[in-house]
Amino acid sequence: MQVLCGMGGSGKTSIALELVHRRLGCEQQVWWVDARQATTLEAGLRAVARQTGAPDEQLRAGDAADALWRYLAQYERPWLLVVDNADEPALLDGAGGLSKGTGWIRRPANSAGSVLITTRDSTPHTWGTACTLHSVHPLIGDDLTDAAQILRDHAGTMAGPPDDARRLAQRLGGLPLALRLAGTYLADANTVPAAYREPDTPIDFCSYQAALDRGLELVDHGNVIAQAWDMSLNLLDQRGMPLARPLLRLIATFADAPLPYTLLLTPETLAFAGELGHLDGPGVWRLLSALSGLGLVDLSPTTGSNALPTLRVHPLVRGASLDQTALSAAVTALHSAAFAGGSGIPEEPDYWGHWRLLQPHALDLFHRATVTELPDQTIHSAARTANRAARYLLAMGLYDQARSEFEAILAHERVGLGDTHPSTLAARHGLARVLREQGELDQARSEFEALLAHERVSLGDTHPSTLTTRHGLARVLREQGELDQARSEFEAVLAHQRVSLRDTHPYILTTRHELARVLHDQGELDQARSEFEAILAHRRVSLGDTHPSTLAARHNLARLLHDQGELDQARSEFEAVLAHERVSLRDTHPYILTTRHELARVLHDQGELDQARSEFEAVLAHRRARFGDTHPSTLTTRHGLARVLREQGELDQARSEFEALLAHQRVSLGDTHPDTLTTQRELGDLQQPRVVD
Repeated sequence: MQVLCGMGGSGKTSIALELVHRRLGCEQQVWWVDARQATTLEAGLRAVARQTGAPDEQLRAGDAADALWRYLAQYERPWLLVVDNADEPALLDGAGGLSKGTGWIRRPANSAGSVLITTRDSTPHTWGTACTLHSVHPLIGDDLTDAAQILRDHAGTMAGPPDDARRLAQRLGGLPLALRLAGTYLADANTVPAAYREPDTPIDFCSYQAALDRGLELVDHGNVIAQAWDMSLNLLDQRGMPLARPLLRLIATFADAPLPYTLLLTPETLAFAGELGHLDGPGVWRLLSALSGLGLVDLSPTTGSNALPTLRVHPLVRGASLDQTALSAAVTALHSAAFAGGSGIPEEPDYWGHWRLLQPHALDLFHRATVTELPDQTIHSAARTANRAARYLLAMGLYDQARSEFEAILAHERVGLGDTHPSTLAARHGLARVLREQGELDQARSEFEALLAHERVSLGDTHPSTLTTRHGLARVLREQGELDQARSEFEAVLAHQRVSLRDTHPYILTTRHELARVLHDQGELDQARSEFEAILAHRRVSLGDTHPSTLAARHNLARLLHDQGELDQARSEFEAVLAHERVSLRDTHPYILTTRHELARVLHDQGELDQARSEFEAVLAHRRARFGDTHPSTLTTRHGLARVLREQGELDQARSEFEALLAHQRVSLGDTHPDTLTTQRELGDLQQPRVVD
């Protein structure tokens, strides 16, 4: 594996493109994968695996990275895999480790394959012994011919002779990015007729260098490049676009992540951004297009029917343009975008694409705002937006990240607003939900009970927020096995909701759904089935077949069908739910793991023990990695696997699993929890001597 490493703008990607061009000329297979984000990296590598012949079933069933490299090893044509912009090498680890040879990227198994990685990280221990590092330096030294040629390629022949280009290249430090920007500036300047140009506009290499030298001493490449960008902004000033400069400063204030500019940079979101507040839609687009034309931002087109266009700023441009005075405007613009109707709430699938892009900016601005001297209202706006971003992480099953963010938001809101402020309570509610999903039921219960006490005093028993908290507490009670108390809570919440809401309102359907789960757990199967079927019918009409709430009802109806012995129908339902979930969720999302677990239970009861065991083992591996050994969902899957082992006659291994499981359940759930009692009974049955006829 070859790694091209160097500072941003040094030409790593250009070198990779040249190598690709040569390989294609030799009729070799080439794949190019962008590694700036985990999602695009994984999607790209999965696409590579499919092109090598890996079937979707194998990519879903186990470690997709293993499948990728197994099929690459069998690929007959010479091939090259380029992994571009791997500036966060940890993303290449996947479920294994890059330096250990078990990550997404590995050393090819034979000489037919090659891997080329571009990155800014040149630390040897990051890449391990399997990688050969090649530093990519600026084009400096005694011979600046190549650097001068880059200038001339972009600027054209009107900008001056080779010697002048060489001197300017030296002044720019030979950094390819700076060379391209300077050349693009000169080419642009020369398209303007002399009669319309400002007298001091540089139009050739010498005048460009003179403008750089005028009263400015450069000490490093960053300053040189910053001045090159400043000259490009001056050109836009001269063309009647003085607002390009503050717009670039605002853009640079957001996180170093794709920026959904049609959400964040609109007349509505910029209304309080000082002089930018006077822009209309065409004015914003004119500035963005001008910045893109001079190479100051990269505008990326949409990549799918539901995708949003984004822009990126080169990190060096961002660093040079960053101005903390724009932080308040950035927070206000993001808050406006987050709470506009077009962005929706983060739990709704229709808006997941929006929140995937808004989330990194919301969290970055919140953490920066809390350590900066900003008005209290601005920091409060940053916290409210960050709360929604944390809710998106929760919806995506990223519980550890969501918890960390909710804890940070809660700590700040408590100090600034007090324990009983609605924003503080909202952050606490989000934290309680995460704790429940992480299986920390006692702590989640404590949080919900404290929340409920505050809300009953300040809002009253029938306020929607109070009822939402009672609903969350009831879910915890159910998971703790306190079914009678959970049922009582759900019934009380439902009674209050029915006073002011119609029976088909989403809140009422959600409460009925959770109450039906309790009825199922209490063995009232016919009543639970009737509820699930009614709820499913309503949700299909109002939300559609693929909405998560519809799939949740369908999933729980399938569980009930399983317990009523209708195995074929239950299996068909679980397979359909799983197919829908895989369209929009990652394979390791908790919802998908839960569906796979339930499907494995049906396979077990249908006597397909090998297939059931394979599913349980795969789900268990994911749950252990994601939640740890003592999470309730991990223990549930371990229980299913132990039952399969028992049926397959592997009694010692089954006994070992049941014993370990029982020890964990006694600690985390208690001796009287239904799951603990079930495991204790099954272990007892296993230890009974078998009677041989």
